[in-house]
Amino acid sequence: MKFEILAKPDFPILKLNLNSGESIRAESGAMVAMSPQVKMETKAQGGIFASAKRALFSGESFFQNTFTVENGNGELFLTSATQGDLEHRTLKNEELILSRGAYVAGGTELVIDSKWGGFKGFFAGEGLFFLKVSGTGDLFFSSFGAIHQVDVDGMYIVDTGHIVAFEPSLDYHIDKVGGLKSLFLSGEGLVAKFSGKGKLYLQTRNQNSFASWANTWRRVQRSTSGGD
Repeated sequence: MKFEILAKPDFPILKLNLNSGESIRAESGAMVAMSPQVKMETKAQGGIFASAKRALFSGESFFQNTFTVENGNGELFLTSATQGDLEHRTLKNEELILSRGAYVAGGTELVIDSKWGGFKGFFAGEGLFFLKVSGTGDLFFSSFGAIHQVDVDGMYIVDTGHIVAFEPSLDYHIDKVGGLKSLFLSGEGLVAKFSGKGKLYLQTRNQNSFASWANTWRRVQRSTSGGD
């Protein structure tokens, strides 16, 4: 599959040049533009139950679109729903764990399923489930902000709001940065302490922190404009 990720890392767009018969599966709403040789089929991948589980627990769309080129070569542009980076990873009979909403598109041979993250994810404010992508094929995932890859060999500490993806060879547990004072006053909250050896993908921005800032800004705007 020939592809380019253009305009990284601020407002990236994925350009795919597909040969006749080639297909890619993408999240609902990811399509930007395509040539007339590309045909789209919408389907609840894996059946109703599997699609409902992914949508409810892992933040993915219930229906996904499969784009297939017919009668010659075709061009397809995809992008993510969030204002952030796009990353490519070729899976070769392996797995990658994604945070909620990070999946954008991938080869049709990849298996996408929700993964129980345990109550440690709940207490971190990141939800109880991740998304597990397994098999062989091209995978494209997104972030909020730019993506930074870390090769972990031992232990690595990450703010929970900055995790995008990680290899299953890495284990983690949720902890606080310092004491109770730091937990409530430092603005850092809880962290994930990863251990083992594997790749970890981080995002440079935190959606929860941004939402908090946006809410504060709106309240200030209302108060200065005389609104409620």
